[in-house]
Amino acid sequence: MTTNRSFILGLALAVGGAIAPAGAADLYTGMGSLKDGYYAAPSMARWYLRGDLGYAFHGDEDVSVEIGGISYDSITAEMEDTWTVGGGVGVYFSENFRGDVTIDYRTDAGVDGVADDWTQRDYSFDLSSTVVLANLYYDFNRGGGFTPYVGAGIGWVNHQTSNGLWGDNCGCNGTIEGKSTDDMAAALMAGFTVDFGHEGGGSIKDGPVADSRGVKLDVGYRYLWLGDAHTGDMLMNGTVAGGDPIVHDLDAHEFRVGLRYDIY
Repeated sequence: MTTNRSFILGLALAVGGAIAPAGAADLYTGMGSLKDGYYAAPSMARWYLRGDLGYAFHGDEDVSVEIGGISYDSITAEMEDTWTVGGGVGVYFSENFRGDVTIDYRTDAGVDGVADDWTQRDYSFDLSSTVVLANLYYDFNRGGGFTPYVGAGIGWVNHQTSNGLWGDNCGCNGTIEGKSTDDMAAALMAGFTVDFGHEGGGSIKDGPVADSRGVKLDVGYRYLWLGDAHTGDMLMNGTVAGGDPIVHDLDAHEFRVGLRYDIY
């Protein structure tokens, strides 16, 4: 019996001794053997650059016109769709959170409407905007090649209105002065990225696997709120005939495509 116990104890010690080095090797490398080299964690990008192109849809807008010291709403007021182009720089805070600062230029879009005054005079002018946003995103799965995300942003917008016309339908043939105004801006985003550089694994002996390297395609939707946009005075024969038409609570639904490039 003593001999059997000694044999079992010796066998257990031998097996334990064989397992322990292998386990230590796995803890050290993450997987594989020691001869394959050290592997602590995948290499992650810390910063990225981005460029974006988008198309913005607008619908009926809330536009007021001041005439004779009285503010009139519009019977109809519409804003044309427009293109957006921009870029930015971002940082990865963690495996799931990232943020960036972006600047986008929105090309000229025509604003047309009819004021609800006694003459029901019409008006038209163009509006372009420059938007700067600080954004925060949540990536649902940065470890794969396909990553859905949601995000939100807040920032500043500069609106630039061009010289316009008013009162053509009532024979007034007036003009509207252009004007530059600033306001707050905010955004909500949702979309997905496709990582063209995602390796999806690899051999440990080749070094750490960089899951986030390369260029990413970014496809998304953005709801954008842009505050108020003002024109200058309404003139007739060089004389002020009314206050500035104001586009209130301007918003847009944007569909965007862009590229992100990770830098280290």
